[in-house]
Amino acid sequence: MFSYLLIMNNRLITTLFFLTVIVLSVQSCEDNKLPAPNAIDCDGFKTVSFDLDIQPIITSNCAIVGDGGCHNGGNGPDLNWTVFSNFQAHASNVEDRVQRPVTADGHMPKIGSITPDQIKLLVCWVRQGAKDN
Repeated sequence: MFSYLLIMNNRLITTLFFLTVIVLSVQSCEDNKLPAPNAIDCDGFKTVSFDLDIQPIITSNCAIVGDGGCHNGGNGPDLNWTVFSNFQAHASNVEDRVQRPVTADGHMPKIGSITPDQIKLLVCWVRQGAKDN
């Protein structure tokens, strides 16, 4: 009886080991599909204008009026992205969050999506000094 339990226990441990290896292998393959952090190259990119390039992205994706908007003042005055100084103060956080994979915690925007071109504009605006231009 003892030897039977020992054999079953070894089989269970072996099975769990191989399942773990399989799960980790699949996860690492998925991670290889993710863009590298800070992969956006802003060298030689146009000067990004807050008024012309960034404000429209905020208005249509972040500070939406109604239930879908998170940064329209409903979540506290310092998270109101319609106020330039608030958005500017959180610029590096915005740069990080828009580059996270859609399925990652903290990815922005939570509702809807922004295009790769919009992400590049946001990232390059931040890297260019997050100016009110």
